[in-house]
Amino acid sequence: MKTWTPEEVDPEFELTPMIDVVFLLIAFFMTLISFISAELIELKLPEAKQATVAEDPGERQYISVDLNGDAFYGANRISYEALPNVLRATREAHPTIKIYLRADAEAPHRHVNRVMEACAQAGIYDLIFASNKD
Repeated sequence: MKTWTPEEVDPEFELTPMIDVVFLLIAFFMTLISFISAELIELKLPEAKQATVAEDPGERQYISVDLNGDAFYGANRISYEALPNVLRATREAHPTIKIYLRADAEAPHRHVNRVMEACAQAGIYDLIFASNKD
């Protein structure tokens, strides 16, 4: 009786799937680091006793305003003049972009207002303000 025997083939190591996985991991960690580093900008957030936390805030771009009034897009310092153009370009790349605005409690409101104006000029109207609850 004749039995089946597998064909002898030299096994080859496929690099393509491994390269795909490595690129996905790089993209994931670069995105994660931008969110984490944005939170590393030290701010004293304002108190809001009746603040509520959105159940699903979604993906948001961090914009921070420190005590001196300096603006940060993610973790990078940005001028108020350049902010509308950067936001407009980001909105064109990601039409559903939303903003998470972190401002120091002692920062002059005119700087927060400038960030909101830049968002409006770029056509971004979905903003969440960061605060401490108690």
